[in-house]
Amino acid sequence: MKNTIIWFEINVADLDRAKKFYDHVLQTNIRKEEMEGYPPMGIIPDEGVNGALVEDEEYEAPEHSGVMLYFDGSSGINPYLERVEESGGEVLVPRSFVNESVGYWAAFSDLDGNLLAFYEPPQ
Repeated sequence: MKNTIIWFEINVADLDRAKKFYDHVLQTNIRKEEMEGYPPMGIIPDEGVNGALVEDEEYEAPEHSGVMLYFDGSSGINPYLERVEESGGEVLVPRSFVNESVGYWAAFSDLDGNLLAFYEPPQ
């Protein structure tokens, strides 16, 4: 099995607002798609594990609990965290050292209160 995880979805109340946030934070261009029988989605482009923002107008994020999704921060976590704050998100845990074999991590919440993180491997 190449990847244990192959797809993820981040529920959001307002797809346009979330797209603007994630486009800036991740420095990407999320592609909006509407498919019959499915809610509006924003496909997050990637060559590895793929995922989407999924609109649910009644969505309420759990209070900083549940499964945590880690984005690739191998180019350095701090610029991502700066963009999180610039875009209205909240840094919950700043870039933090785990140990020499693991590296660094940081946690944040998006505009909908979803708990997410960045991972930066050791150099």
